[in-house]
Amino acid sequence: MAVTGPVLEVQIEIPSVLAQSLQAANSPIPNSVTGIALIDTGASITSIDVSIATRLGLNPNGIAMVGTAGGAQQQPTYQARLSFPGTALPGFEHPKVLGCNLTGQMVMNQQPIIALIGRDYLLHCVFVYSGGAGAWSLSF
Repeated sequence: MAVTGPVLEVQIEIPSVLAQSLQAANSPIPNSVTGIALIDTGASITSIDVSIATRLGLNPNGIAMVGTAGGAQQQPTYQARLSFPGTALPGFEHPKVLGCNLTGQMVMNQQPIIALIGRDYLLHCVFVYSGGAGAWSLSF
Protein backbone atom coordinates (compact mmCIF):
# COMPACT_ATOMS: atom_id res chain seq x y z
CA MET A 1 0.00 0.00 0.00
CA ALA A 2 2.92 2.36 0.53
CA VAL A 3 3.46 2.35 -3.22
CA THR A 4 -0.15 2.53 -4.44
CA GLY A 5 -1.97 4.27 -1.58
CA PRO A 6 -5.63 3.65 -0.82
CA VAL A 7 -7.20 2.68 -4.15
CA LEU A 8 -10.45 1.00 -5.13
CA GLU A 9 -12.44 0.23 -8.24
CA VAL A 10 -14.78 3.00 -9.39
CA GLN A 11 -17.52 3.06 -12.01
CA ILE A 12 -18.29 6.44 -13.57
CA GLU A 13 -21.46 7.02 -15.54
CA ILE A 14 -23.73 9.76 -16.74
CA PRO A 15 -26.12 11.22 -14.15
CA SER A 16 -29.57 9.63 -13.94
CA VAL A 17 -31.28 12.82 -15.16
CA LEU A 18 -29.27 12.72 -18.39
CA ALA A 19 -29.82 8.95 -18.77
CA GLN A 20 -33.60 9.48 -18.46
CA SER A 21 -33.50 12.30 -21.00
CA LEU A 22 -31.54 10.19 -23.49
CA GLN A 23 -33.84 7.23 -22.93
CA ALA A 24 -36.94 9.39 -23.51
CA ALA A 25 -35.40 10.61 -26.79
CA ASN A 26 -34.55 7.00 -27.82
CA SER A 27 -30.88 7.99 -27.88
CA PRO A 28 -28.14 5.60 -26.84
CA ILE A 29 -26.88 5.82 -23.27
CA PRO A 30 -23.07 5.83 -23.08
CA ASN A 31 -21.49 2.83 -21.38
CA SER A 32 -20.10 3.45 -17.92
CA VAL A 33 -16.33 3.58 -17.47
CA THR A 34 -14.66 1.42 -14.81
CA GLY A 35 -11.17 1.96 -13.46
CA ILE A 36 -9.14 2.82 -10.39
CA ALA A 37 -9.87 5.65 -7.94
CA LEU A 38 -7.39 6.98 -5.41
CA ILE A 39 -8.68 8.20 -2.07
CA ASP A 40 -7.11 11.65 -1.84
CA THR A 41 -7.50 13.40 1.52
CA GLY A 42 -5.67 16.38 0.04
CA ALA A 43 -8.41 16.93 -2.56
CA SER A 44 -11.34 19.04 -1.39
CA ILE A 45 -13.50 17.89 -4.33
CA THR A 46 -13.90 14.54 -6.05
CA SER A 47 -12.34 14.56 -9.52
CA ILE A 48 -12.53 12.50 -12.68
CA ASP A 49 -10.14 12.45 -15.59
CA VAL A 50 -11.45 14.89 -18.19
CA SER A 51 -11.07 12.19 -20.87
CA ILE A 52 -13.73 10.14 -19.03
CA ALA A 53 -16.11 13.12 -19.08
CA THR A 54 -15.49 13.44 -22.82
CA ARG A 55 -15.99 9.71 -23.42
CA LEU A 56 -19.33 9.85 -21.57
CA GLY A 57 -20.41 12.96 -23.48
CA LEU A 58 -20.75 15.07 -20.34
CA ASN A 59 -20.96 18.82 -20.80
CA PRO A 60 -19.30 21.12 -18.26
CA ASN A 61 -21.73 22.68 -15.80
CA GLY A 62 -19.30 25.16 -14.31
CA ILE A 63 -15.72 26.20 -13.70
CA ALA A 64 -13.80 25.86 -10.44
CA MET A 65 -10.60 27.60 -9.42
CA VAL A 66 -8.38 24.98 -7.80
CA GLY A 67 -4.96 24.96 -6.22
CA THR A 68 -2.58 22.39 -7.69
CA ALA A 69 1.09 21.60 -7.31
CA GLY A 70 1.57 23.70 -10.44
CA GLY A 71 -0.36 26.67 -9.03
CA ALA A 72 -3.94 27.92 -9.29
CA GLN A 73 -5.90 26.74 -12.32
CA GLN A 74 -9.43 26.91 -13.66
CA GLN A 75 -10.93 23.49 -14.34
CA PRO A 76 -14.36 22.42 -15.62
CA THR A 77 -16.92 20.73 -13.40
CA TYR A 78 -19.41 18.05 -14.47
CA GLN A 79 -22.39 16.20 -13.08
CA ALA A 80 -21.68 12.46 -12.85
CA ARG A 81 -22.58 9.30 -10.98
CA LEU A 82 -19.87 7.32 -9.20
CA SER A 83 -20.21 3.86 -7.66
CA PHE A 84 -17.82 1.31 -6.22
CA PRO A 85 -18.39 -2.21 -7.63
CA GLY A 86 -17.74 -5.10 -5.28
CA THR A 87 -18.04 -2.97 -2.14
CA ALA A 88 -20.81 -2.00 0.26
CA LEU A 89 -19.98 1.68 -0.30
CA PRO A 90 -22.93 3.67 -1.60
CA GLY A 91 -22.67 5.22 -5.02
CA PHE A 92 -23.61 8.84 -5.43
CA GLU A 93 -24.82 11.42 -7.93
CA HIS A 94 -22.36 14.26 -7.73
CA PRO A 95 -23.50 17.68 -8.97
CA LYS A 96 -19.95 19.01 -9.47
CA VAL A 97 -17.06 16.62 -9.94
CA LEU A 98 -13.92 18.33 -11.08
CA GLY A 99 -12.52 17.50 -14.50
CA CYS A 100 -8.75 17.10 -14.24
CA ASN A 101 -5.85 15.64 -16.17
CA LEU A 102 -4.80 12.36 -14.55
CA THR A 103 -2.79 11.22 -17.59
CA GLY A 104 0.21 9.16 -16.52
CA GLN A 105 -1.03 8.50 -12.97
CA MET A 106 -0.71 4.72 -12.67
CA VAL A 107 -0.97 2.13 -9.90
CA MET A 108 -1.06 -1.64 -9.53
CA ASN A 109 0.59 -3.06 -12.64
CA GLN A 110 0.25 0.20 -14.57
CA GLN A 111 -3.53 0.63 -14.29
CA PRO A 112 -4.48 4.28 -14.82
CA ILE A 113 -6.12 6.28 -12.05
CA ILE A 114 -9.35 7.71 -13.49
CA ALA A 115 -10.72 9.42 -10.35
CA LEU A 116 -9.70 11.01 -7.07
CA ILE A 117 -12.13 10.59 -4.18
CA GLY A 118 -12.02 13.88 -2.30
CA ARG A 119 -13.10 15.17 1.08
CA ASP A 120 -16.55 16.10 -0.27
CA TYR A 121 -17.30 12.32 -0.32
CA LEU A 122 -15.11 11.39 2.63
CA LEU A 123 -16.95 13.76 4.98
CA HIS A 124 -19.81 11.25 4.96
CA CYS A 125 -17.72 8.32 6.18
CA VAL A 126 -14.94 7.08 8.42
CA PHE A 127 -11.60 6.59 6.68
CA VAL A 128 -8.83 4.77 8.55
CA TYR A 129 -5.33 4.58 7.08
CA SER A 130 -2.84 2.36 8.91
CA GLY A 131 0.43 2.93 7.12
CA GLY A 132 2.46 0.62 9.34
CA ALA A 133 0.06 -2.25 8.77
CA GLY A 134 -0.34 -1.44 5.08
CA ALA A 135 -4.12 -1.33 5.43
CA TRP A 136 -7.02 1.07 5.09
CA SER A 137 -10.78 1.00 5.53
CA LEU A 138 -13.68 3.18 4.50
CA SER A 139 -17.12 2.83 6.09
CA PHE A 140 -20.38 4.69 6.56
